[in-house]
Amino acid sequence: MKTLVPDCAALQAHFALLRSELASGLIERDEEIDLCLTALIAQEHLLLVSPPGCAKSLLLDSLLKATGGSKFSILLTKFTVPEEVFGPISIQGLKEDRFQRITNGKLPEADFAFLDEVFKASSAILNTLLKILNERTFDAGEGSLRKVPLKLCVAASNEWPAPESAQELAALFDRFTLRKSLSPIRSQAGRKKLLWNREHTPKVSVHLKPTDLEAARRYARELPWSVSAQEALETILKDLAKEGIQPGDRRQFKAVGIAQAYAFLHGAEQVEPEHLEVAAHVLWDDPREQPQKVAQVIARIANPIGMRLNQLLLEVEQVLSSTDVRKLPETAKAAAKLGEIDKQLSELKSNDRVTRTRNYVREQLRQLKLASLEAI
Repeated sequence: MKTLVPDCAALQAHFALLRSELASGLIERDEEIDLCLTALIAQEHLLLVSPPGCAKSLLLDSLLKATGGSKFSILLTKFTVPEEVFGPISIQGLKEDRFQRITNGKLPEADFAFLDEVFKASSAILNTLLKILNERTFDAGEGSLRKVPLKLCVAASNEWPAPESAQELAALFDRFTLRKSLSPIRSQAGRKKLLWNREHTPKVSVHLKPTDLEAARRYARELPWSVSAQEALETILKDLAKEGIQPGDRRQFKAVGIAQAYAFLHGAEQVEPEHLEVAAHVLWDDPREQPQKVAQVIARIANPIGMRLNQLLLEVEQVLSSTDVRKLPETAKAAAKLGEIDKQLSELKSNDRVTRTRNYVREQLRQLKLASLEAI
């Protein structure tokens, strides 16, 4: 019986619904949701760096509700042994003079993996992990490599690799095509949702079959590039070189596939300059200064609207955090400022992100007015 694969537009609609459902539960994690889904579509891996408790594991668990499959999760330390990750050595095999691992329930048989504190693993684990992540193969001891079903690995760390260990961890660091630093919830609205909503696990109704994921990868790889997007990427790489940032050839090549997956995820028919925003999480090697510089260069060249939105959102949060709603003059001043920001947003070229931002600003303005009425 032939398996029917949904057409591109229908599949994009499924992903759009999934993004919405995930965002409804995961507070202020829209960008991380997009990166996780982009990595899944592009068949790459994602590294998230943040303090504990920023919903890194919950993101992958929520995604699993839509995709199904098995998950392997582990907190790595310098004392973690390979048997905990790849499976114990078969005693029966040793009796028969064979070295073989029993991989049931371990990383080599997982569809999804969450590796917490990944940089603390021993070299014995890292060397085998590299092949699983990059080539998706594993030698259990039979003497031949076999394919692993791994679709996506999300790794986490509380900190970036220390400079003194950067060289040792360089190969592993490079296996994560997408890399991002997370912050705790910042906005006033997000904090209220965190404190007073008792359930933050997303309710997911979308179901993506393995054939859907494979079709999504194929559609994304086939997505054409607009001339302006090609020119923007070439300009970005030139300007980064002027800043002393020169990502390797492999990372540049992978940025193309990541941008295609990101464009597909956003329902586009071709890659446009604004889709290069995702490359800010790809085109760098040193986490200390380069990510911010890369993001600035990409925003200036490929996505000035996105750059402006970020600036206006920062202004909104500064206004809200500095306003005492019990004082009517302060509230009136804050409302006027939000009204001015809303007007500036109305002058930007309309897209989904602009619309979401305007809706957010208007909701904060409404909350301010309600609070001022209650204070009277």
